[in-house]
Amino acid sequence: MKKLIIVIFTLCFINSVQATEVAVVDFRSALLQSNIGQEAAKEPKQKVAEMDARLKKEQEKLEASAKDLKRDELTLSEDEFNKRRQQLAEHQNQVRAMAANMQQQAKALEQQLIQSLTPKGEAALKSLIEERKLELVLNRQLSLYANADADITDELVKRINKDN
Repeated sequence: MKKLIIVIFTLCFINSVQATEVAVVDFRSALLQSNIGQEAAKEPKQKVAEMDARLKKEQEKLEASAKDLKRDELTLSEDEFNKRRQQLAEHQNQVRAMAANMQQQAKALEQQLIQSLTPKGEAALKSLIEERKLELVLNRQLSLYANADADITDELVKRINKDN
């Protein structure tokens, strides 16, 4: 009787232990590393580079104005000095606003890029899930630890490249 109970318990335990196929993926990274991602990112990267160049030019103007004000500080009347200092502060605020606006535009460009690539990436991921018979796929950024074998990001990049 004791052996029978042990056998039944063992069979129940074996049936309850199932290997769950789990993988992690950095979906955004896979999209951007893929050939279609690299190609699609060329125009947004160019726009961001142009925005950076404009911002740098404005920052250089601001620095030159600040140097000029410092140089002329002793020769200017108090009213003229305060007026130029106020203009410098306004220009500084404009440059900050310009930088913030450009940062928002760059983020929006990236989001548009990701949105346009997502359907192709999802199709490739779905076929990879079916092929590997995965039961759970987690975003790599949300996992505390994942074995290197569990990370399928590189496989996803290859699949996206293959399918597109």
